[in-house]
Amino acid sequence: MVINELKTKEVVLHKPCPQKFHMGSPVDAVKRVSRIKLLGVIVQGSFSVDMHVDYILSVCSQRIFLMKRLRDQGLPVKHLNTVFQAVIISRLLYDTPSWGCFLIAELSGKIDAFLRRAHRYGFAANIHIFTLLVSYLIKLYRSSFVKCNPVIIV
Repeated sequence: MVINELKTKEVVLHKPCPQKFHMGSPVDAVKRVSRIKLLGVIVQGSFSVDMHVDYILSVCSQRIFLMKRLRDQGLPVKHLNTVFQAVIISRLLYDTPSWGCFLIAELSGKIDAFLRRAHRYGFAANIHIFTLLVSYLIKLYRSSFVKCNPVIIV
């Protein structure tokens, strides 16, 4: 296998305890970084998701601006709610099984403040991030079971 050294990056995952952390020597010709974006999720070496949450909230804020333009053009509230679910809630919940467990109170407060702002604009009901996470994970858990019909051979 040939590795493209220009596109390869190394990130060292460690506990956020700096006095016990020893970083090994870097691999030749591979750039070492403190964070990396994998499948749309920003992974930091210290397992912190604050950069990912900040990125998601900036993207969702831009989408709120677009939704305000749609509202100003006369799109009905029912359709605004559908667009909100499709472009904002789906972005907030994207890959939450991998990063949602690392949320701290400060980050969930930022997301809740964003959701309150969306509620003030009339785009969504008053919801909280943990309510969304729990309902999403329950739905994901239930859909992971394969329903099969037993086959009876006579």
